[in-house]
Amino acid sequence: MPSTTAGAQEESPSMRVAKYDRYGPPEVITLAHEADPSEPGPDEVSIRVVAAGLNPADSKMRRGRTPIVELPARIGREFSGIAIAVGKDVSHIEVGAEVLGTGQGVMADIISSPANLVMAKPEGITFDHAAVLPVAAQTAWAAVESQSVKPGEVVAVSGASGGVGVVMCQLLRDLGATVIATASPRNHVYLEGMGLIPLDYHGDLVASLEEFTPKGLHHVFDNSGHEMIEAALELGVPRENINSISGDGPQFGVPTVGRVGLNPPIITALAEKIADGSLIIPIRTQPFDEVRKAFIDLEEIGVFGKVVVRMDDTAEEAMPDLPPA
Repeated sequence: MPSTTAGAQEESPSMRVAKYDRYGPPEVITLAHEADPSEPGPDEVSIRVVAAGLNPADSKMRRGRTPIVELPARIGREFSGIAIAVGKDVSHIEVGAEVLGTGQGVMADIISSPANLVMAKPEGITFDHAAVLPVAAQTAWAAVESQSVKPGEVVAVSGASGGVGVVMCQLLRDLGATVIATASPRNHVYLEGMGLIPLDYHGDLVASLEEFTPKGLHHVFDNSGHEMIEAALELGVPRENINSISGDGPQFGVPTVGRVGLNPPIITALAEKIADGSLIIPIRTQPFDEVRKAFIDLEEIGVFGKVVVRMDDTAEEAMPDLPPA
């Protein structure tokens, strides 16, 4: 049976793809024009991408910190969009469906993705929010779930204003934990508005944590680097109570639990929290033509929450339900 398509033949034969042919800063990124992908394979879905989330892992790969097998390389690991063709063996996605998913190199106008990495976009959320759930938000959920945090416990989260951290802190808060959230002072007002205790990560981190946790620290979540792990160990936090997704965890022998693939039940649960207002993920969008600037915002300026590029070239900065800076 041939794949099912919707209007694929009417589309432009050239699409934009974000890629780079050498390692380096955001300036190495180019928007190349390439032919549209061919018909999807039996277990694939072709998607017209609406939005794609930026992640620190994208930056590490582009700067050569995470080895790339072959250059040039494409960018992007999470997306939302509309299914425009489905393979003959795909039954959970229909043409025209709003979807989200994960993969590698998904910052393009059109992509073909393995069907097991694509799911229907839950109702009640925007394409922008859908584009930040598969990697950042799902990572936060998996990390929190791995630690069995109990009500009343005191936890510390580094990189609390980033895409993973801002979700992680709210999930921990909702478990009844007291959350110490390290971040730049300019983001403290937002973290306080979420019911968290902000902490400046500059200076003596051990002394600062001791001051805020006189009765001890139960769990630590490292999203930014070795400094938080070292501080946690110096304060006597057991290694098994420290989870690290920064890449520094293995050298300290601490757990490194993050997301694996696409987990639809987790994505659905996160979407429900966004829809009912119990989870806030601030998002700054940039048009796809400004993808370099989007990465500069992420890497050099710092953004509270997530950065998303829009393939329809719309852009706005959304900080819903948060106090003014």
